[in-house]
Amino acid sequence: MNSTLTTICSIAMLFTTPLLSAKTLEFTIDGIKSNKGKIYVQLFKGEGNYQSNKAYLSSIAVAKQGQITIRFNDLDVDDLATDGADANDLSSDYAIRYYHDENDNASMETNLFGMPMEGYGYSNNAKANYGPVKYTQIKFHLTTETVLNTSTITY
Repeated sequence: MNSTLTTICSIAMLFTTPLLSAKTLEFTIDGIKSNKGKIYVQLFKGEGNYQSNKAYLSSIAVAKQGQITIRFNDLDVDDLATDGADANDLSSDYAIRYYHDENDNASMETNLFGMPMEGYGYSNNAKANYGPVKYTQIKFHLTTETVLNTSTITY
């Protein structure tokens, strides 16, 4: 009797709990000027994490002149939010920032005014204007399909 009740409760929970699925993001960086160094890419989930510099995932790729594509697999997507059930649910919003560490010292070089001396960029091909871009400019929503996002690096 207890095992039957447990089974029924478990099945009921499956139908009442929001479903999560795992999706893929392909992020392409164009305009890389050299094969020197590495490309550091940070993926942020939500504005709070972007503002506090807490990357959800990160990736390091060997620099390749021209173009590279970084793939993030198994990302969480709230199916109810993608169906429009709750427009305020931003659990599937992500953003990317990256830089080209040409001298391979694992940090972005800046000048006396704090302006980057190495290539950098953001998702949605957003461009910085005297400081980092706002989250609203770089965020994108993961859907039930593979998401493609492209950026041209700024040197």
